[in-house]
Amino acid sequence: MSAERPKPEDVYGLTEHERLFDRISDERFRTLVQDIETIVHKMEVSANTYGEFLFVTTSRTVDTDRHRITFWGLGFHEYRERWLTQEWFWYVSMSNPEIDEIELTKEEVEALLKERRDEIAPYSNQDSQSERGKLFDMLADLTDDDGIYADMEDLDNLLDMFDE
Repeated sequence: MSAERPKPEDVYGLTEHERLFDRISDERFRTLVQDIETIVHKMEVSANTYGEFLFVTTSRTVDTDRHRITFWGLGFHEYRERWLTQEWFWYVSMSNPEIDEIELTKEEVEALLKERRDEIAPYSNQDSQSERGKLFDMLADLTDDDGIYADMEDLDNLLDMFDE
């Protein structure tokens, strides 16, 4: 009987809370990416359903198995209507041989993080969260962003019907 392959969240030592909410604090993120066991393969500003963020693709190796997690943060979450500067969301990422060959140095990682922080600093200190954003924030924390996004879109469509 073979041993079960560990999950990436186990390999990274994510806590129950970090797993439950699919996010970690900025301090924890910095500790993980600076850890000698963590390889940072790619850092790029890109967009997802919620906005434009810095995506950080990482891996850790146990025996011969590579485990990958991509973190995203340092951007404006359009539905939460707030800047993500003190937390990072994460997801388990898939293998990509081209990306796996790239290894950024710890110095490069720090420089790219500083560059992104400096880029968003003029905006990220402004409080822009409306009541709707606060509601999305609260409900998304109770369930998940994708589910609440769909529910709020349905609610908007329903309310639009009454406005006609």
